Amino acid sequence: MNETTQKPARDKVSVNRILILLFPTIIGVYGVYQAIGQVLLPAQIVSIDPTNKVHDTAMISFVESLVGTIILPVGAAISDRTRSRFGRRTPWLIISALGTALTCIGMGFMTGIAGLVVMAGLVWLFANWFQGVIYAVIPDRIPEDKRGVASSVTGMGVPVGILVFVNLASRTGQHWGYLLVGLFLLVAAVVFCIFAPEPSSLENLPQEPKEKKWKTFNFKAIGHFFSAFLHWDFTMAFISRFTFYFAAFAISSFTFYVLTDYIGTKNIPGQNPTTAVATISSIQTVAQIIAIIIFGKLADMLDRRKLVVAMSSIVYMVSFIVPLVMPNWIGMVIYAIINGAAGGVYFSVDIAVMSLVLPSKADEGRDLGILAVATSVPAALSPLVGSMLISATGTYAAVFVFGILTSFLGGVFTMLIRSVR
Repeated sequence: MNETTQKPARDKVSVNRILILLFPTIIGVYGVYQAIGQVLLPAQIVSIDPTNKVHDTAMISFVESLVGTIILPVGAAISDRTRSRFGRRTPWLIISALGTALTCIGMGFMTGIAGLVVMAGLVWLFANWFQGVIYAVIPDRIPEDKRGVASSVTGMGVPVGILVFVNLASRTGQHWGYLLVGLFLLVAAVVFCIFAPEPSSLENLPQEPKEKKWKTFNFKAIGHFFSAFLHWDFTMAFISRFTFYFAAFAISSFTFYVLTDYIGTKNIPGQNPTTAVATISSIQTVAQIIAIIIFGKLADMLDRRKLVVAMSSIVYMVSFIVPLVMPNWIGMVIYAIINGAAGGVYFSVDIAVMSLVLPSKADEGRDLGILAVATSVPAALSPLVGSMLISATGTYAAVFVFGILTSFLGGVFTMLIRSVR
Protein backbone atom coordinates (compact mmCIF):
# COMPACT_ATOMS: atom_id res chain seq x y z
CA MET A 1 0.00 0.00 0.00
CA ASN A 2 1.32 3.46 -0.90
CA GLU A 3 2.21 5.67 2.07
CA THR A 4 -0.06 8.45 0.87
CA THR A 5 -3.12 6.21 1.07
CA GLN A 6 -2.43 4.17 4.19
CA LYS A 7 -4.71 4.82 7.13
CA PRO A 8 -4.01 4.67 10.83
CA ALA A 9 -5.76 2.20 13.09
CA ARG A 10 -9.48 2.87 13.40
CA ASP A 11 -10.22 5.74 15.76
CA LYS A 12 -12.71 4.63 18.42
CA VAL A 13 -13.22 8.13 19.83
CA SER A 14 -16.12 10.18 18.44
CA VAL A 15 -15.37 13.29 16.42
CA ASN A 16 -17.43 15.40 18.84
CA ARG A 17 -15.37 14.27 21.82
CA ILE A 18 -12.11 14.95 19.97
CA LEU A 19 -13.25 18.47 19.07
CA ILE A 20 -14.56 19.26 22.55
CA LEU A 21 -11.27 18.21 24.16
CA LEU A 22 -9.21 19.84 21.40
CA PHE A 23 -10.71 23.25 22.15
CA PRO A 24 -9.00 23.80 25.55
CA THR A 25 -5.61 22.85 24.09
CA ILE A 26 -5.91 25.61 21.47
CA ILE A 27 -7.04 28.07 24.15
CA GLY A 28 -4.02 27.02 26.20
CA VAL A 29 -1.34 27.40 23.53
CA TYR A 30 -2.58 30.82 22.41
CA GLY A 31 -2.99 31.79 26.05
CA VAL A 32 0.74 31.12 26.49
CA TYR A 33 1.66 33.22 23.45
CA GLN A 34 -0.57 36.20 24.16
CA ALA A 35 -0.44 36.39 27.96
CA ILE A 36 3.35 36.38 27.81
CA GLY A 37 3.66 38.59 24.74
CA GLN A 38 1.11 41.23 25.70
CA VAL A 39 1.31 41.37 29.49
CA LEU A 40 3.87 39.29 31.37
CA LEU A 41 7.01 39.78 29.28
CA PRO A 42 6.65 43.56 28.68
CA ALA A 43 6.10 44.17 32.39
CA GLN A 44 9.06 41.95 33.27
CA ILE A 45 11.34 43.76 30.81
CA VAL A 46 10.34 47.16 32.21
CA SER A 47 11.13 45.98 35.74
CA ILE A 48 14.58 44.74 34.65
CA ASP A 49 15.77 47.24 32.02
CA PRO A 50 13.32 50.13 31.45
CA THR A 51 15.83 52.23 29.49
CA ASN A 52 16.31 49.64 26.74
CA LYS A 53 12.83 48.11 26.79
CA VAL A 54 12.20 48.60 23.04
CA HIS A 55 15.53 47.03 22.06
CA ASP A 56 15.10 44.19 24.55
CA THR A 57 11.58 43.44 23.33
CA ALA A 58 12.72 43.39 19.70
CA MET A 59 15.61 41.04 20.51
CA ILE A 60 13.43 38.59 22.44
CA SER A 61 10.73 38.70 19.76
CA PHE A 62 13.32 37.87 17.11
CA VAL A 63 14.57 34.86 19.10
CA GLU A 64 11.00 33.66 19.70
CA SER A 65 10.10 33.98 16.02
CA LEU A 66 13.28 32.26 14.84
CA VAL A 67 12.80 29.33 17.21
CA GLY A 68 9.10 29.03 16.38
CA THR A 69 9.69 29.11 12.62
CA ILE A 70 12.18 26.23 12.87
CA ILE A 71 10.43 24.01 15.40
CA LEU A 72 6.90 24.17 13.93
CA PRO A 73 7.65 21.94 10.92
CA VAL A 74 10.53 20.03 12.53
CA GLY A 75 8.58 19.07 15.66
CA ALA A 76 5.57 18.01 13.63
CA ALA A 77 7.82 16.00 11.28
CA ILE A 78 9.30 14.13 14.25
CA SER A 79 5.79 13.19 15.37
CA ASP A 80 5.00 11.98 11.82
CA ARG A 81 7.78 9.40 12.19
CA THR A 82 6.87 8.30 15.73
CA ARG A 83 5.54 4.76 16.16
CA SER A 84 4.13 3.82 19.56
CA ARG A 85 1.17 2.09 21.15
CA PHE A 86 -0.02 5.56 22.22
CA GLY A 87 0.00 6.88 18.65
CA ARG A 88 2.38 9.23 16.89
CA ARG A 89 1.12 12.55 18.34
CA THR A 90 0.42 11.70 22.00
CA PRO A 91 4.02 11.31 23.28
CA TRP A 92 5.04 14.68 21.84
CA LEU A 93 1.90 16.46 23.04
CA ILE A 94 2.73 15.46 26.61
CA ILE A 95 6.46 16.19 26.30
CA SER A 96 5.97 19.59 24.66
CA ALA A 97 3.19 20.63 27.06
CA LEU A 98 5.32 19.62 30.05
CA GLY A 99 8.29 21.50 28.59
CA THR A 100 6.11 24.58 28.07
CA ALA A 101 4.83 24.49 31.64
CA LEU A 102 8.29 24.08 33.19
CA THR A 103 9.89 26.81 31.07
CA CYS A 104 6.97 29.18 31.74
CA ILE A 105 7.51 28.72 35.47
CA GLY A 106 11.26 29.23 35.02
CA MET A 107 10.69 32.39 32.98
CA GLY A 108 8.84 33.95 35.89
CA PHE A 109 11.99 33.75 38.02
CA MET A 110 14.33 35.45 35.52
CA THR A 111 15.94 38.66 36.81
CA GLY A 112 18.15 39.49 33.82
CA ILE A 113 17.61 40.09 30.11
CA ALA A 114 20.00 37.29 29.09
CA GLY A 115 18.00 34.81 31.15
CA LEU A 116 14.77 36.09 29.65
CA VAL A 117 16.11 35.62 26.12
CA VAL A 118 17.04 32.00 26.85
CA MET A 119 13.83 31.12 28.70
CA ALA A 120 11.56 32.88 26.18
CA GLY A 121 13.28 30.93 23.40
CA LEU A 122 12.66 27.67 25.27
CA VAL A 123 9.01 28.52 25.97
CA TRP A 124 8.47 29.27 22.28
CA LEU A 125 10.31 26.09 21.30
CA PHE A 126 8.04 23.83 23.35
CA ALA A 127 4.83 25.82 22.69
CA ASN A 128 5.39 25.84 18.92
CA TRP A 129 6.26 22.16 19.03
CA PHE A 130 2.95 21.56 20.78
CA GLN A 131 1.11 23.72 18.25
CA GLY A 132 2.56 21.86 15.27
CA VAL A 133 1.59 18.49 16.73
CA ILE A 134 -1.90 19.41 17.98
CA TYR A 135 -2.91 20.84 14.60
CA ALA A 136 -1.81 17.59 12.95
CA VAL A 137 -4.58 15.86 14.92
CA ILE A 138 -7.13 17.37 12.52
CA PRO A 139 -6.08 15.59 9.30
CA ASP A 140 -5.28 12.50 11.39
CA ARG A 141 -8.62 12.08 13.11
CA ILE A 142 -11.26 14.40 11.64
CA PRO A 143 -13.17 13.35 8.47
CA GLU A 144 -13.06 15.80 5.57
CA ASP A 145 -16.76 16.65 5.86
CA LYS A 146 -16.15 17.82 9.46
CA ARG A 147 -13.03 19.87 8.77
CA GLY A 148 -14.96 23.16 8.69
CA VAL A 149 -16.28 22.52 12.20
CA ALA A 150 -12.78 21.54 13.32
CA SER A 151 -11.42 24.74 11.82
CA SER A 152 -14.09 26.70 13.71
CA VAL A 153 -13.07 25.02 16.97
CA THR A 154 -9.41 25.87 16.48
CA GLY A 155 -10.29 29.34 15.21
CA MET A 156 -12.49 30.01 18.23
CA GLY A 157 -9.71 28.92 20.56
CA VAL A 158 -7.53 31.82 19.42
CA PRO A 159 -9.73 34.77 20.54
CA VAL A 160 -10.96 32.91 23.63
CA GLY A 161 -7.38 32.15 24.65
CA ILE A 162 -6.41 35.77 24.16
CA LEU A 163 -9.41 37.14 26.07
CA VAL A 164 -9.13 34.75 29.02
CA PHE A 165 -5.40 34.67 29.59
CA VAL A 166 -4.50 38.27 28.74
CA ASN A 167 -7.11 39.41 31.26
CA LEU A 168 -6.02 36.75 33.76
CA ALA A 169 -2.33 37.63 33.43
CA SER A 170 -3.07 41.34 33.86
CA ARG A 171 -4.76 40.60 37.19
CA THR A 172 -2.13 38.29 38.70
CA GLY A 173 1.46 38.74 39.73
CA GLN A 174 4.39 37.78 37.54
CA HIS A 175 5.01 34.34 39.04
CA TRP A 176 1.33 33.36 39.21
CA GLY A 177 0.73 34.54 35.66
CA TYR A 178 3.47 32.34 34.20
CA LEU A 179 2.42 29.43 36.40
CA LEU A 180 -1.25 29.59 35.39
CA VAL A 181 -0.71 29.76 31.62
CA GLY A 182 1.84 26.95 31.68
CA LEU A 183 -0.19 24.62 33.89
CA PHE A 184 -3.42 25.19 31.97
CA LEU A 185 -1.79 24.00 28.75
CA LEU A 186 -0.33 20.95 30.49
CA VAL A 187 -3.66 19.98 32.07
CA ALA A 188 -5.50 20.50 28.76
CA ALA A 189 -2.97 18.29 26.96
CA VAL A 190 -3.17 15.51 29.55
CA VAL A 191 -6.99 15.56 29.54
CA PHE A 192 -7.03 15.41 25.73
CA CYS A 193 -4.62 12.48 25.60
CA ILE A 194 -6.45 10.50 28.30
CA PHE A 195 -10.06 11.04 27.26
CA ALA A 196 -9.53 11.19 23.48
CA PRO A 197 -6.83 8.52 23.19
CA GLU A 198 -5.08 8.23 19.86
CA PRO A 199 -5.02 4.87 18.06
CA SER A 200 -1.73 2.97 18.04
CA SER A 201 0.68 3.95 15.28
CA LEU A 202 2.40 0.55 15.33
CA GLU A 203 0.05 -0.79 12.66
CA ASN A 204 -1.19 0.39 9.27
CA LEU A 205 1.14 3.38 9.09
CA PRO A 206 4.25 3.33 6.87
CA GLN A 207 7.41 2.25 8.67
CA GLU A 208 10.67 4.05 8.01
CA PRO A 209 13.17 1.64 6.36
CA LYS A 210 15.84 0.66 8.87
CA GLU A 211 18.68 1.53 6.54
CA LYS A 212 17.31 5.09 6.16
CA LYS A 213 16.55 5.90 9.77
CA TRP A 214 19.97 7.34 10.48
CA LYS A 215 21.04 8.40 7.01
CA THR A 216 23.46 11.28 6.62
CA PHE A 217 21.95 14.75 6.58
CA ASN A 218 22.46 16.23 3.12
CA PHE A 219 20.94 18.59 0.58
CA LYS A 220 18.74 15.81 -0.78
CA ALA A 221 17.25 15.38 2.69
CA ILE A 222 16.63 19.12 2.87
CA GLY A 223 14.91 18.99 -0.50
CA HIS A 224 12.70 16.13 0.65
CA PHE A 225 11.75 18.05 3.80
CA PHE A 226 10.33 20.85 1.64
CA SER A 227 9.01 18.55 -1.10
CA ALA A 228 5.42 19.63 -0.46
CA PHE A 229 6.21 22.84 -2.36
CA LEU A 230 6.40 20.73 -5.53
CA HIS A 231 2.61 20.50 -5.28
CA TRP A 232 0.76 23.50 -6.72
CA ASP A 233 -2.12 23.60 -4.23
CA PHE A 234 0.18 23.39 -1.21
CA THR A 235 2.31 26.26 -2.53
CA MET A 236 -0.74 28.42 -3.27
CA ALA A 237 -2.11 27.74 0.23
CA PHE A 238 1.24 28.75 1.76
CA ILE A 239 1.45 32.00 -0.22
CA SER A 240 -2.19 32.89 0.46
CA ARG A 241 -1.71 32.40 4.22
CA PHE A 242 1.58 34.32 4.13
CA THR A 243 0.01 37.36 2.49
CA PHE A 244 -3.20 37.23 4.56
CA TYR A 245 -1.34 37.10 7.86
CA PHE A 246 0.87 39.98 6.80
CA ALA A 247 -2.38 41.94 6.49
CA ALA A 248 -3.61 40.59 9.84
CA PHE A 249 -0.49 41.67 11.72
CA ALA A 250 0.02 44.93 9.79
CA ILE A 251 -2.19 47.03 12.07
CA SER A 252 -2.29 44.93 15.24
CA SER A 253 1.32 45.84 16.02
CA PHE A 254 0.53 49.56 15.81
CA THR A 255 -3.05 49.88 17.12
CA PHE A 256 -1.98 51.99 20.11
CA TYR A 257 -0.01 54.41 17.94
CA VAL A 258 -2.70 54.52 15.24
CA LEU A 259 -5.14 55.73 17.89
CA THR A 260 -2.77 58.27 19.44
CA ASP A 261 -1.07 59.61 16.30
CA TYR A 262 -3.36 58.88 13.33
CA ILE A 263 -6.78 59.29 14.97
CA GLY A 264 -5.52 61.57 17.74
CA THR A 265 -5.77 61.07 21.49
CA LYS A 266 -8.17 64.01 21.81
CA ASN A 267 -10.55 62.32 19.34
CA ILE A 268 -11.01 59.02 21.21
CA PRO A 269 -13.53 58.48 24.06
CA GLY A 270 -12.13 59.54 27.41
CA GLN A 271 -8.86 60.48 25.69
CA ASN A 272 -7.45 57.23 27.09
CA PRO A 273 -5.59 55.23 24.41
CA THR A 274 -5.15 52.15 26.62
CA THR A 275 -8.90 51.84 27.14
CA ALA A 276 -9.47 52.59 23.46
CA VAL A 277 -7.14 49.75 22.41
CA ALA A 278 -9.01 47.36 24.72
CA THR A 279 -12.33 48.52 23.24
CA ILE A 280 -11.19 47.99 19.65
CA SER A 281 -9.75 44.59 20.56
CA SER A 282 -12.97 43.51 22.30
CA ILE A 283 -15.11 44.59 19.33
CA GLN A 284 -12.88 42.63 16.95
CA THR A 285 -12.98 39.55 19.17
CA VAL A 286 -16.78 39.51 19.54
CA ALA A 287 -17.25 39.96 15.77
CA GLN A 288 -14.69 37.22 15.17
CA ILE A 289 -16.38 34.73 17.50
CA ILE A 290 -19.81 35.31 15.94
CA ALA A 291 -18.39 34.79 12.44
CA ILE A 292 -16.54 31.62 13.47
CA ILE A 293 -19.71 30.10 14.94
CA ILE A 294 -21.70 30.78 11.77
CA PHE A 295 -19.31 30.10 8.92
CA GLY A 296 -17.41 26.96 9.96
CA LYS A 297 -20.50 24.75 9.79
CA LEU A 298 -21.86 26.67 6.79
CA ALA A 299 -18.68 26.04 4.78
CA ASP A 300 -19.00 22.30 5.47
CA MET A 301 -22.67 22.30 4.42
CA LEU A 302 -22.01 24.22 1.20
CA ASP A 303 -18.66 22.52 0.52
CA ARG A 304 -17.26 25.88 -0.60
CA ARG A 305 -14.31 26.36 1.74
CA LYS A 306 -11.96 27.96 -0.79
CA LEU A 307 -14.59 30.48 -1.83
CA VAL A 308 -15.31 31.38 1.80
CA VAL A 309 -11.60 31.99 2.49
CA ALA A 310 -11.21 34.09 -0.66
CA MET A 311 -14.30 36.19 0.12
CA SER A 312 -13.13 36.77 3.68
CA SER A 313 -9.81 38.08 2.34
CA ILE A 314 -11.65 40.59 0.15
CA VAL A 315 -13.86 41.75 3.04
CA TYR A 316 -10.70 42.01 5.14
CA MET A 317 -9.36 44.34 2.45
CA VAL A 318 -12.48 46.51 2.77
CA SER A 319 -11.89 46.87 6.52
CA PHE A 320 -8.55 48.58 5.86
CA ILE A 321 -10.19 51.06 3.49
CA VAL A 322 -12.55 52.39 6.19
CA PRO A 323 -9.94 54.22 8.35
CA LEU A 324 -8.49 55.80 5.20
CA VAL A 325 -11.80 57.45 4.28
CA MET A 326 -12.93 57.89 7.92
CA PRO A 327 -9.81 58.71 9.99
CA ASN A 328 -11.77 59.07 13.24
CA TRP A 329 -13.02 56.99 16.16
CA ILE A 330 -16.20 55.89 14.36
CA GLY A 331 -14.07 54.75 11.43
CA MET A 332 -11.93 52.64 13.76
CA VAL A 333 -15.02 51.05 15.32
CA ILE A 334 -16.39 50.16 11.88
CA TYR A 335 -12.94 48.86 10.94
CA ALA A 336 -12.90 46.65 14.05
CA ILE A 337 -16.33 45.16 13.29
CA ILE A 338 -15.58 44.37 9.64
CA ASN A 339 -12.02 43.25 10.33
CA GLY A 340 -13.06 41.00 13.20
CA ALA A 341 -15.92 39.42 11.25
CA ALA A 342 -13.76 38.83 8.15
CA GLY A 343 -10.99 37.39 10.30
CA GLY A 344 -13.47 35.09 12.01
CA VAL A 345 -14.74 33.81 8.67
CA TYR A 346 -11.15 33.18 7.55
CA PHE A 347 -10.17 31.37 10.76
CA SER A 348 -13.35 29.26 10.64
CA VAL A 349 -12.21 27.48 7.47
CA ASP A 350 -8.46 28.17 7.25
CA ILE A 351 -7.38 24.94 8.97
CA ALA A 352 -9.87 22.96 6.89
CA VAL A 353 -8.37 24.28 3.65
CA MET A 354 -4.83 23.59 4.90
CA SER A 355 -5.71 20.01 5.80
CA LEU A 356 -7.09 19.40 2.31
CA VAL A 357 -3.96 20.44 0.40
CA LEU A 358 -1.51 18.17 2.25
CA PRO A 359 0.19 15.99 -0.39
CA SER A 360 1.35 13.08 1.83
CA LYS A 361 -0.39 11.20 4.62
CA ALA A 362 2.97 10.16 6.08
CA ASP A 363 4.22 13.76 6.31
CA GLU A 364 1.04 15.67 7.10
CA GLY A 365 2.28 16.92 10.48
CA ARG A 366 5.47 18.26 8.92
CA ASP A 367 3.57 19.90 6.07
CA LEU A 368 1.03 21.48 8.41
CA GLY A 369 3.97 22.84 10.39
CA ILE A 370 5.41 24.36 7.21
CA LEU A 371 2.05 25.99 6.49
CA ALA A 372 2.07 27.35 10.04
CA VAL A 373 5.37 29.09 9.26
CA ALA A 374 3.29 31.28 6.92
CA THR A 375 1.83 32.69 10.13
CA SER A 376 4.93 33.00 12.30
CA VAL A 377 7.11 34.78 9.70
CA PRO A 378 4.59 37.59 9.03
CA ALA A 379 4.13 37.94 12.80
CA ALA A 380 7.87 38.53 13.13
CA LEU A 381 8.35 40.74 10.06
CA SER A 382 5.17 42.86 9.98
CA PRO A 383 6.31 45.25 12.76
CA LEU A 384 9.55 45.85 10.86
CA VAL A 385 7.79 46.34 7.51
CA GLY A 386 5.20 48.59 9.13
CA SER A 387 7.81 50.77 10.82
CA MET A 388 9.68 51.13 7.51
CA LEU A 389 6.50 52.19 5.71
CA ILE A 390 5.62 54.69 8.42
CA SER A 391 9.14 56.13 8.42
CA ALA A 392 9.20 56.39 4.62
CA THR A 393 5.78 58.02 4.24
CA GLY A 394 5.36 59.81 7.56
CA THR A 395 1.83 58.49 8.01
CA TYR A 396 0.08 55.42 9.40
CA ALA A 397 -2.14 55.45 6.31
CA ALA A 398 0.67 53.56 4.55
CA VAL A 399 0.11 50.56 6.84
CA PHE A 400 -3.59 50.45 5.93
CA VAL A 401 -2.67 50.55 2.23
CA PHE A 402 -0.24 47.67 2.85
CA GLY A 403 -3.08 45.75 4.52
CA ILE A 404 -5.32 46.35 1.49
CA LEU A 405 -2.69 45.00 -0.90
CA THR A 406 -1.70 41.91 1.11
CA SER A 407 -5.27 40.85 1.95
CA PHE A 408 -6.24 41.19 -1.73
CA LEU A 409 -3.29 38.99 -2.72
CA GLY A 410 -4.33 36.47 -0.07
CA GLY A 411 -7.73 36.15 -1.75
CA VAL A 412 -6.21 35.84 -5.23
CA PHE A 413 -3.79 33.07 -4.26
CA THR A 414 -6.56 31.20 -2.43
CA MET A 415 -8.63 31.11 -5.62
CA LEU A 416 -5.64 29.58 -7.44
CA ILE A 417 -5.95 26.42 -5.29
CA ARG A 418 -7.38 23.78 -7.63
CA SER A 419 -8.38 20.80 -5.49
CA VAL A 420 -10.54 22.63 -2.91
CA ARG A 421 -13.95 24.07 -3.80
